[in-house]
Amino acid sequence: MKIKDDEKIQIKNSTNRQNNSLNFSNSNNIKYKISYKFVFSFLIVLIILFFISNNLKNKHNELPRISRKSIDNYQNEKKFLGELKSILDEDEIFENEMMKKHTTFQLGGPAKFFTKPKSINKIIKIIRLCKKYSIEYFILGNGSNLLVSDQGFNGLIINILEDNFSELNFERLDEIHYKLIVGGGILMRTLAKKLCLLSLSGLEDIIDIPGTIGGGIIMNASDGAKGLIFNSLEKVKIITTEGEIRELFKKDCQLRYRGSLLKDNKYLVIEATFNLLKTDKMIIQKDMADHTSFRYSRQPMYFPSAGSFFIWNKPKYGSLYEKYIQNNLVGYKVGDAMIYTYNIAFIVNLGNANSSDVYKIVTHVEAIMKSKYDIDIKREVVILGLFL
Repeated sequence: MKIKDDEKIQIKNSTNRQNNSLNFSNSNNIKYKISYKFVFSFLIVLIILFFISNNLKNKHNELPRISRKSIDNYQNEKKFLGELKSILDEDEIFENEMMKKHTTFQLGGPAKFFTKPKSINKIIKIIRLCKKYSIEYFILGNGSNLLVSDQGFNGLIINILEDNFSELNFERLDEIHYKLIVGGGILMRTLAKKLCLLSLSGLEDIIDIPGTIGGGIIMNASDGAKGLIFNSLEKVKIITTEGEIRELFKKDCQLRYRGSLLKDNKYLVIEATFNLLKTDKMIIQKDMADHTSFRYSRQPMYFPSAGSFFIWNKPKYGSLYEKYIQNNLVGYKVGDAMIYTYNIAFIVNLGNANSSDVYKIVTHVEAIMKSKYDIDIKREVVILGLFL
């Protein structure tokens, strides 16, 4: 059957309308899909921006509090440092000085402020300044009885040593009796040698003790139970934590085994007076040689250490060595720090130890003594700084 031309046109138009309708429907579907995708993406972006904005807001709210504290500390420290510099000369003050250069252990991080005042008046001003700004300070001699943290000391060091407090003055009382007045910063070995040259007896046994005479008095330097300073000491001149000068006679110092009232109260011994006897120089030299030989035979003279680490009451607690043997502590090692095999009283730096290695040994020994024997073993060595 033939289709007329006008019918063909109608069919074509109808087909075109259907196709257009279908295309329009597909186009709308695509638009809707695009629209949904856009809306979804937009919502995700809004959520992300909300969380970012909220987080920044919280941080912004925290900043003033943290910043204010930081600024206050900075300003306080800046004022302190400014006043400190007005007291001291340039060669008397250092910042971030490494303490391993100033300890016999050869360990320790930086001290925030390190000072070497050259007069008593300057020391007093420094102590009072520290009190004014609540800055912690520490009196350092030769660093022979000290363990400083690897993180250092966030305070001020007052170094009293030979180059600033070692003056010697003598007074002859009669043919054999002499009085010595000496600065607290002189090393004990230096003083012993000088007195030997002058044929003056009374302090020859301190020949091999690495500390200063001021530190030796505070700790009542001894070899075993024998006080090496006690018999010759007459009196001391000290500076208190309040920055006041006082004079104390020997009985007032309350010297005891490895300690004193001076240590308890954190006094600084700036000067000491001793009574000495004129003696044959050869006798003094022999005593010094015997003492040196004895120390070298039983102490780690070739390894850095801080001397005897713990105070031990043998009559009360028995043999410390036996307790070390029972708990495998002889030669006990952490890193390059070790309990000295030939004298367990010492912890030594074998060469590359750090302070935390030593501290781990110390706390390990303390824990064993407490848990096994219920003994609170006391430290002779001073711990300075924070240990984590």
